[in-house]
Amino acid sequence: MILTTSATIAIQCSQCGELEFHALSLFAFSRQGRKNLHCSCGHQLMSVTSRDRRQFNIAYACAYCGETHYLRLNHHAIWGKEALPLSCPDVGASVGYIGPKQKVTHACREREKSIGELALELGYEEEFENPEAMLKVLDYLHCLARQGDLGCACGNRQLTFELLPDRVELYCECCEAVGVIYADSPDNAHQIERINSIYLEENKTWLINSPLRGQHVSRTIEEEKKWR
Repeated sequence: MILTTSATIAIQCSQCGELEFHALSLFAFSRQGRKNLHCSCGHQLMSVTSRDRRQFNIAYACAYCGETHYLRLNHHAIWGKEALPLSCPDVGASVGYIGPKQKVTHACREREKSIGELALELGYEEEFENPEAMLKVLDYLHCLARQGDLGCACGNRQLTFELLPDRVELYCECCEAVGVIYADSPDNAHQIERINSIYLEENKTWLINSPLRGQHVSRTIEEEKKWR
C-alpha cells in the first residue's frame, strides 16, 4: 500500500484574481494543527486545520461570490488519487482544486480554456458569419472574466453565454439581465476590445456594441431583432 503525503492546491485569489499553486504536506500537521496559504499579493487564500491528521477543516475565500466556504474532509480525500474541486455553491463553479499535482494541473487547464477554444473544439466555427471576429470577441470576454471585469450589477459573475451566427448574448440567470454583443465584423471586435469592463443591469437589454452601445434599453431580444 502506498501512502501519499503530498497534495497540490490550486485556487484563484479572491483579491487579485490570480490562480495560485501550493503544496500541502500531511506532515505539516505533525506539530501544529493549522496551515494558512497566502497569495503572492498577500491575501489569505485558505486555512486547513486538523487535530488528529484524520479529519481536516478547510476554509477558502471564494473568487466568485466573495464569501468564505467551508469543507470537512478526511485525509483520503485530500491526499487521494483524484482532483477534488473547491466549489462555490452559489454559482456551481470551481475556484480551484486539491489533489495530485498532475490531475490538479490538468483540471486547471480545462478550467482556463476560453470560450473560443471550446467553440473550436465543438465545431461551432463554421456556424459563425465571421469566425475571426467572433473568436476575438469570445477571447476578449474570457480575459475580462478572468480579471473579474465581466458580470452583472446584481453581483453574479457567472453569466450564461449564447452563441449565435452574428452575435453573443450574455444572460444573468439571477436577475434576467441581457447583454448583446455583435461579432460579425472586425469593427465589432475592435469596439469590444476598447471596453474595460462589462456589467449588465437588472431587467435591461444592453446593446453593448450596436449603434446604441453604451445605452441601456428596455427591449426584449425579439424586439431588438426587429429593431435591427
